[in-house]
Amino acid sequence: MTDLIQPTRLPPGVVVAGLAATWLAALYAGLVQHSLADFAAWSASGWALLALASALWLTPRQFVSGYLVSLLAFLIAWRVAAMNDAWLLMGVASVTAVLLLLQFIDCVAADWRRLRGQPQAWLGTLAWQATVVRLGFGLNEIGHSTEKIFAGLGSFHTLVHGFQGLGLGAYAGMFVVMGGLIELASAISVGLGLFARLGAVVSLVYFLVATVGFGGEWARGYAWASPGGGGWEYVMMLLVVFTGVLMTGAGRFSIDAWLLRQGWLPGWAQGLCTNAYGQQPALRQSS
Repeated sequence: MTDLIQPTRLPPGVVVAGLAATWLAALYAGLVQHSLADFAAWSASGWALLALASALWLTPRQFVSGYLVSLLAFLIAWRVAAMNDAWLLMGVASVTAVLLLLQFIDCVAADWRRLRGQPQAWLGTLAWQATVVRLGFGLNEIGHSTEKIFAGLGSFHTLVHGFQGLGLGAYAGMFVVMGGLIELASAISVGLGLFARLGAVVSLVYFLVATVGFGGEWARGYAWASPGGGGWEYVMMLLVVFTGVLMTGAGRFSIDAWLLRQGWLPGWAQGLCTNAYGQQPALRQSS
């Protein structure tokens, strides 16, 4: 089934060229320039290659899923570059980030033009508002995940030392990796919208455990930027967004929406993606 959500003005080859340049810059930074430390060189080039492969193979067939996979993989490579001060890769990736943002804006604008004058136009606008919030908060976890498991040994050992200060002792390294994997799963589930309601539950539990059990944010007051360390302001925003995703699912701009349209999910699995209203066949066809 043809995906109704796709850009119309920005040529897809422009984004592919940006992702290809990012991959080449990652290879150069890791293999020639040596500005990426240890396994950061391989993670940056590997994720950049995945972003390019998705844009070449998946995006032309199913735009939303391909775009989201490319975006997540690209953001990891970009974050690895930033964590290691790989300036060439950071510069190329910054240009590519603008292209990916323009492609998303083009997609939103095309959908608005399609709905112009129709009764559901206002609801469509609200859906895009929720999508922007979900993408922002969901994909934000990529930064935290990357610094734990993809950015190199320097970043990893720094975090291990910090976790040891929380009383985790010899298990600190294990908790760093576990935290990074959960944050990556949160970015994939909530940000990309893959079993989004399940991912929202996992994210809620994770942040409550991390902040109540270890972080101490709830005892420092409200303001996130405070002399004694961050308070619960930002944590509460995360919890509110994840609760919203738990209520409804990720909406049309998600991998879940594609899986539901294809009819590939059994009934019990559909509840992990969206609520009962979002499971209605008529709504799937209109998305």
